[in-house]
Amino acid sequence: MAAYRTTIRDTSDTTSYRLPSMAGVAKGRGRLPEESGAFHIDLMLAAQRCMDPLSLLNELYERVSQYLPVEGFSWRQEHDEVSTPFFRKDANGHCVLHNLELTQADVRLGKLAVCAERSLSEEESAWMLRVAQSIAFALRNTLLFQKALFEANQDPLTGLKNRRVFDSEIAREQARFVRYNIKSSLVVMDLNGLKSINDTWGHDVGDRAIRLFADGLEQILRDTDHAFRFGGDEFCAILPATNLYGAKKMAERLDSWLAAHELSLPSGERITVRTAFGLAETEKNSDEKDWFRRADQSLYHNKLKHKRTAA
Repeated sequence: MAAYRTTIRDTSDTTSYRLPSMAGVAKGRGRLPEESGAFHIDLMLAAQRCMDPLSLLNELYERVSQYLPVEGFSWRQEHDEVSTPFFRKDANGHCVLHNLELTQADVRLGKLAVCAERSLSEEESAWMLRVAQSIAFALRNTLLFQKALFEANQDPLTGLKNRRVFDSEIAREQARFVRYNIKSSLVVMDLNGLKSINDTWGHDVGDRAIRLFADGLEQILRDTDHAFRFGGDEFCAILPATNLYGAKKMAERLDSWLAAHELSLPSGERITVRTAFGLAETEKNSDEKDWFRRADQSLYHNKLKHKRTAA
């Protein structure tokens, strides 16, 4: 999950990263807490409320920065790395890095890098290590939870969101229309001839065609749009605040993109990935099921018209 730090979180996510509040934080007073037990208990209770590692690191920063002159934390386990907003990876004249190995009962739980304004004393380093060790398992568990959530919501072949997320997002977009009366559009798509590609060149080439289509979809959609793969050759896109004219233009751009990006085979053959579209706007006195049904019917009629024209 190398892209964990740069994953853009959207309205389909069930959790969100909490940025640290700087209000009322007396940074690095230089005196460690007299009641370390209470400090640890408070931090561990806060850790139980965190659903992702970044929120947990922010909780750690808020509490530790009251006693030590730290500027941020970065936690790394294998290929995953999460950092607080103001963490500086490269040490310079204004930042001293302290690397702490986190383990519990011989289980390695990653490394915590501490960016501080000065070198920490032996006592401060020992206290910081005890604090970090107390939430080491929580850090790992929040990462595992985020990975499980990511895998539950994403199509493994393309990285697009799946049908499970689509069902939630289309209901949410329909509710926005009812509340604000701003039309949105739904585009239902499939790949023409995917079965023929699989039968002629094999399923590995078919998978490449699917990934190419998904890449094109992500390239031409706006940041506010949502792309989904249902499975097989079926895709959908929700275009907020977009009427049918805008949805049609989006479909035409995707068609042009696919025509310009043929699939090249080792044999020298080139395959042009083709697609068909169905479009529908949100409507009053309707719901998300009807919205999808109208887009699906539009796709059916467009494919039927194409077959008649080809004949």
